[in-house]
Amino acid sequence: MKLIFVCPNESKAFESADYRIVENKGVITDAAGNKALDAKVALNKPCSYCGHKHIYHVSELSCPFSG
Repeated sequence: MKLIFVCPNESKAFESADYRIVENKGVITDAAGNKALDAKVALNKPCSYCGHKHIYHVSELSCPFSG
């Protein structure tokens, strides 16, 4: 599945399916009862805009299913 990433150096969005989940701490629940995944996603290949291999917290990523 492709995810939507934003290069932190160039502020440009791109899609990639070449990533891996790292630092997966599982699902956390906040005080209001909302659940979220506490993990990071690392690109396997360098960013096409700046050449770095970025790591993103899942909360920084856009949902690929949102319109």
